[in-house]
Amino acid sequence: MKFVYVLFVLAAASCGDNQKDQTADAGATADAPADGPSTPRAVVVAPPVNFGPPPGLMSALDVASLRVTQNLFAGVVGDDPYLRLYNGMLYVINRSDGDNITIIDAGSLTYVNQIATGAGSNPQDVAVVGDKLYVPALGTAGVVVLSQSAGTMTSTIDLNLATGETDGKPDCVSAFTVGTDVYVACDIYDETTFVPEGNGKIVVIDSTTDTVRTTITLNVPNPQNEFAQLPDGDLMIAAQAFTSATTESQGCIVRITPGTTPVATCQINNSDLNGIANHIALKPAPDPVLWLAVASFDFSTGTLSSWNVVNAQLTNTVSAASEMIKDVTACPDGTVIAADGTMTAPGFRVFSGMTETTTMPLPFGLPPGDGNGMVCYDP
Repeated sequence: MKFVYVLFVLAAASCGDNQKDQTADAGATADAPADGPSTPRAVVVAPPVNFGPPPGLMSALDVASLRVTQNLFAGVVGDDPYLRLYNGMLYVINRSDGDNITIIDAGSLTYVNQIATGAGSNPQDVAVVGDKLYVPALGTAGVVVLSQSAGTMTSTIDLNLATGETDGKPDCVSAFTVGTDVYVACDIYDETTFVPEGNGKIVVIDSTTDTVRTTITLNVPNPQNEFAQLPDGDLMIAAQAFTSATTESQGCIVRITPGTTPVATCQINNSDLNGIANHIALKPAPDPVLWLAVASFDFSTGTLSSWNVVNAQLTNTVSAASEMIKDVTACPDGTVIAADGTMTAPGFRVFSGMTETTTMPLPFGLPPGDGNGMVCYDP
């Protein structure tokens, strides 16, 4: 059934029944004064327990003070949310029964709009080009296009022909803007058995005409989760088979070099990760590092790993063995925030370099989802 989201917009600094502060670790300082320099803010969206009926929640961490503000909004986060940050706006992708994109001003943490993607569309990600939002949606023929100013869906870009899909749904999972192009990752799998019908595809859409410019066939099936971008402009996305532990180990993190004729190659093998990347986050220059939230092949453990962009060195298990790392984001100052999904004590964990600086998780109200639910930025 469909759930109706009732919007009760709460200002981030106000008090109320749906909002509370959680300050962990003795000695945490107060928030920076309003007229002082901004410090990074991490924001997380989390589903209900066991992905039950909505709502989920959105919570924020002031990185300097380690102060967590829980449940910033009531009703805007659904039962299976993802999160993106573009141009000062937070985009909550309400997947599954949500079928909408909710827009929040990232600086003031105030509600802007909620745009439906169509009944049964199951949106997976969002890319922004000017006023337009490009939303890959599993329940559609490819990519739904939304107008932010009008607050409506304007069209659907059919990717069946470009991907070779035969069931009408090319199962597109992520989108990313490179100039006027939108790169879209599609799975191509059987809707009833969830078995790959072939290797994954990257479809490049020309946003000036909303037509397909070119298509890349990957050498692995099932691109999954969100694109991340390297400093040189290349894109990275995880890929896995979803059939057995043996075939999962043959997947990889794919690197796509954009251009007139884009190229895709395997960059980091799942066998080297000892698992599958739930999320990829870039720590910025001068020492760029990819941080990876890695699920084991049987999904029983979750670890934090890093990959040095300059020398391609992989470091596994940065996190403690007792932690269940499900998501990660990197802040502009280089601080890394991980989401610990340990059921008895879920919350934020903060890392500086390869060292965790928190001694306990900073609770944000619910266990995190399996990746793609965190961002960090200077407000």
